[in-house]
Amino acid sequence: MTDIEDWNIIPREHYSAKLRAAKDTPFIKVLTGIRRCGKTTILRSFREELLSSGVSEQDILSIDFDKDSSDLPRNHSELTDYVMSRIVPGRGKYLFFDEVQNVEDWEVSILSLFEAHADVYITGSNSQMLSSEIATLLSGRSVEIHVQPLTFSEYAIFRKGVAEDVLLNEYIRYGGLPAVASRHNLRGSARLVNLLRYVMRNIGNRTSPRKASDYLKSKRIDISHVTVEDYLGFLEEAFLIYRSERIDSKTKEYLSTSDKFYASDLGIRSYLAPFRPEDLDGILENLVYCELKYRSAEVAVCAVGDKEIDFVADPNGNPSYYQVCMSLANP
Repeated sequence: MTDIEDWNIIPREHYSAKLRAAKDTPFIKVLTGIRRCGKTTILRSFREELLSSGVSEQDILSIDFDKDSSDLPRNHSELTDYVMSRIVPGRGKYLFFDEVQNVEDWEVSILSLFEAHADVYITGSNSQMLSSEIATLLSGRSVEIHVQPLTFSEYAIFRKGVAEDVLLNEYIRYGGLPAVASRHNLRGSARLVNLLRYVMRNIGNRTSPRKASDYLKSKRIDISHVTVEDYLGFLEEAFLIYRSERIDSKTKEYLSTSDKFYASDLGIRSYLAPFRPEDLDGILENLVYCELKYRSAEVAVCAVGDKEIDFVADPNGNPSYYQVCMSLANP
């Protein structure tokens, strides 16, 4: 495998098209996703597209809050002052804020700028940006565009010219992040890391907090099922994992039984749970899940009586069903 630095950056039209469609609409555009999945590059490309279309530099302001700079605003009042001091009166229509969650009470300033008729675009690496009190504040005034690591279809473009068998093996082991998994901060609570490792080893299997708790206790890691549920929520908030709930094929209601979990990127999975041949079925299921989520946003496991279809995409709209297998001779 070649070094990441040798790879080309590809246009991610799937997301550019969404930004294009949302441009100048009365919504705050929120790009969410795991760190280093490409949000900054997507936003930068869209900014360049605006300039190419004739939008003046004076009408665009971009701030990257991921930079370690003492000059950057730290709270909402400083952010508002910072913006107003850098735009010409009557200009500054397009505002881009990268990793805005680093600003305390950022939503207060973002909302005031939005209400002043700015077209606001923000990125963040925490799904809690759109929940609880923040969701209430922005309710009806924001649209979320969730950015995933490269799906396999994108990865094939990213690595154009590589033999197909090599390509698939690379993706299974290294995933679709344009950075290696070891660059992510996977340190922290030993219980949290061990739970994440357990989830990564069991992708595609039905998992409950109690089952995970029992397993970790068998490894002398004392953790309650309540804490496991909390930790799973933390991992989802950080976009390290996705939860796929089960939906009844007849009633279209979600079932309160064990869910399945998938890695947001297979490279992180391989970093925590190194590849084993017997893991291949679950890894392929993970690959398909991420591709379907990329295409349809809503993906669930479909319960059919006492049996199960791996996935149903867009279950409450125009559903399509998928069964994942290595070979049709062994479904």
